[in-house]
Amino acid sequence: MQIWKAHFKDQFHDTEIDILNTEEDSRTNPISFVLDGVKFQGSSPFELYLADETQYETARNKFHILKTGGFHIGGTDIPYRYTLQRYSLEIKIPLRVIRDRCEIKGILHIAFELKEYDMKKGRAKTYCDDVRVYPDDVNVYDFTLSADGVSCSSAANKADFEANLYDICRQMANEYYIKCCFTCQYSDYSPYGNDDFGCMLCYKEEYLKVNGKDDHFEDKDCDIRQETYLCEEYAPRNKCPGDRGFVPGLSK
Repeated sequence: MQIWKAHFKDQFHDTEIDILNTEEDSRTNPISFVLDGVKFQGSSPFELYLADETQYETARNKFHILKTGGFHIGGTDIPYRYTLQRYSLEIKIPLRVIRDRCEIKGILHIAFELKEYDMKKGRAKTYCDDVRVYPDDVNVYDFTLSADGVSCSSAANKADFEANLYDICRQMANEYYIKCCFTCQYSDYSPYGNDDFGCMLCYKEEYLKVNGKDDHFEDKDCDIRQETYLCEEYAPRNKCPGDRGFVPGLSK
């Protein structure tokens, strides 16, 4: 479990908060915080929604909330979801960084805002009952790792941990590397695709047999972990490229 220090700002708030991250499977919505008596949770810091749906009427007077769902499709009832919108968040995530085989403390600073949707852009359709609604756009304006007096900022600057961490690893290659699930030998993303955060598949030793998508789909047990997660079985990604390839700086 981790506590992420963060700053939350919207029309009604401008305050420091603590974000609880239990680091469990993304399906358990491990990220949460409580503000103004209202709890929000989710699997990604970029998409948070009401933990208690009965708080909707109270929450809508304190936050900008988007209500979606409430319709039937393909034999399935889509439940209502109440997603937090129109806010900015700055988060500090503690990470471990390796330099010359020595472990040092690092901080991953992420800053983003959710802004009113740009109607000129195309996107998947979202509905509340039978009415189309428009979730906010996520705009990431800082994704920087700081350690040992050195800072590396991602040029990707989008809500995608894979792209951002890959760019930071590229910049740090041959001098530093991040010690986390993203740079571990035993983890990968699903060939079907992945979300912006928290959907790494951890296979442990079985992963060393993976050398492409066909191998990846064989019957192998795995855990779902966050990119920033770290366990005692961590090994640098330098033995096998698997499906996604090596991380910059760790292929030798």
